[in-house]
Amino acid sequence: MNEQTTTATHGTVVTTLREDGVAHVRLNRPDSLNSLTAEVFADLVEAGTGLRGRAEVRAVALTGTGRGFCSGLDMGEFSKMVDGTAHLVQDLAPLGPVKALAQQAVYVWQLLEVPVVAGIDTVAMGGGLQLALAADIRVAQPNAKLSMMEINWGLVPDMCGTQLLPPLVGLGRAKHLIMTGRTVLGSEALSLGLVEELAEQAAQRALELAGELAAGSRPALVYAKELTNLAVDPSATLETGFAREQDAIGELIGGAEQERVVARRMAQLKARKG
Repeated sequence: MNEQTTTATHGTVVTTLREDGVAHVRLNRPDSLNSLTAEVFADLVEAGTGLRGRAEVRAVALTGTGRGFCSGLDMGEFSKMVDGTAHLVQDLAPLGPVKALAQQAVYVWQLLEVPVVAGIDTVAMGGGLQLALAADIRVAQPNAKLSMMEINWGLVPDMCGTQLLPPLVGLGRAKHLIMTGRTVLGSEALSLGLVEELAEQAAQRALELAGELAAGSRPALVYAKELTNLAVDPSATLETGFAREQDAIGELIGGAEQERVVARRMAQLKARKG
């Protein structure tokens, strides 16, 4: 498989599928720190749905083009809100549990079978942070600025943020971040559980981590994502989760991917021993 690059309809999201199975998805509005518009939302949905169900995709890295991840909603969209021409909350055909365009732009990454790693350089503000919350793992620069800033504009996070944040940081911390709109640096975000790793070059590290994941067993990664998401699904019981674990292990043991990964691991251990 040769490396393949595609650009979404409005040109604001670019996806490169590498030979190792990593899909590198990049917000592509560097002049505005990849701020969000209705066109960006549509392109994110297009890019995400285009990766679903593709066996050759083993992991996804979600980053921003240029020096930042995402500065949040484009200022021009606020003017459209006031004059009634904004199209950010339009209802579409359901995508999983969501119908609103802006929510679909976030939730589509939760629906991908494989792990998604977000690389947060410089900023993840407002909608940008909500987009990052859709990833399974977040890597941030130590001094990157992260904020659920919607309250400062008389709004609440409406891109799945109120639902995705509490399981990550706890209910009290989520309320504090949302109700104050305060900005935290990447280093504090790590201590809060808002991000999982720090790196001076977060986008690059996200790509590296996605590559490390892609080298593993794809079926195991898919089950790992499904099962851990099930653990925080309020509609699922422990009985359901435990049973699904056994379904997973029964399918994984002795499979071709497990054999490949075990052989590679044994070779690595042998090489270490010299």
